[in-house]
Amino acid sequence: MILAGIDEAGYGPLLGPLVVAANALRTSQSMDVGGPWPQWSLKSCAEVKIADSKKLYAPQRGIGPLEKAVLAFAAQRFFEAGRQLGDFLERWAIEGAPEALGRPWYRERCDVPAVCKAREIEEASASVGRCLEHEGLEYLGAWVCVVDAVRYNEVISRIANKATLLFGRASILMRRLWEDFGTEGIYLTVDRQGGRKFYGGLMDIAFPNAGIEVLLESEDCSMYRLHEARRQMFVRFKVRADAVDTSTALSSMWAKYIRELFMDLFNRYWLSRADGIQKTAGYWSDGNRFLADLLAMKVVTEQEAAQFRRVR
Repeated sequence: MILAGIDEAGYGPLLGPLVVAANALRTSQSMDVGGPWPQWSLKSCAEVKIADSKKLYAPQRGIGPLEKAVLAFAAQRFFEAGRQLGDFLERWAIEGAPEALGRPWYRERCDVPAVCKAREIEEASASVGRCLEHEGLEYLGAWVCVVDAVRYNEVISRIANKATLLFGRASILMRRLWEDFGTEGIYLTVDRQGGRKFYGGLMDIAFPNAGIEVLLESEDCSMYRLHEARRQMFVRFKVRADAVDTSTALSSMWAKYIRELFMDLFNRYWLSRADGIQKTAGYWSDGNRFLADLLAMKVVTEQEAAQFRRVR
């Protein structure tokens, strides 16, 4: 069966892209419909750590731990280090990457890996490969949606709801997993944002031909079973899923890593045009400070700033 997870990075900020990622692994376990939610781990892997990206990344530590883990997994699907961000996203992104990379503030060169040495990635990849084999796991890859501020504002102008925008990206990833692996049986965990408890209607829109059973709808977890012909998928939307589900944690790491590469490009672009300005992580308070500095230095006009500032 397939164990998969979906998580995001950049849902809350004012600046920078929203990135939503999915990861999936095939396990030698058989599907037990009545059993506990299955999990996987790489307990014997000392080279990389899989956890909620917020525990692995901090500005003072940099993206090194995220990068080493993400690229070690990417290498399991024959992606080699020493490429550019555009090459990386061409391999893994299924929505939004070409448009985002075409914005002026994201066009500069970005190497992948950005901070780790190629040798580090090779060693980590070999370690992950051995551990996956030992645990009877096959890494199937990652799928990514990138929503830059321009696209984000366009969607919000139509639907006026950022939670619906996020679910729309998650549903793109869910459909890909369903189409590619549904006949094997999927356990998918999606990190839940906001207070929504009821997903049956949204799932019906995303999967109009599938039967949908509601298994649980509670304060911290909502669970559903989808079935259509030979396809079957169990989906749970869980609060803080990245803290309890390995697939979701790995997706959190992919999303955060990609967002941070975009933010590095964003900062490099504007810092080269505004001497002395301090870089930003893009969150609302500091994002507003960053915009105010750019406006005060007459680097941008209000109209120009509206192109890369989210409306909500």
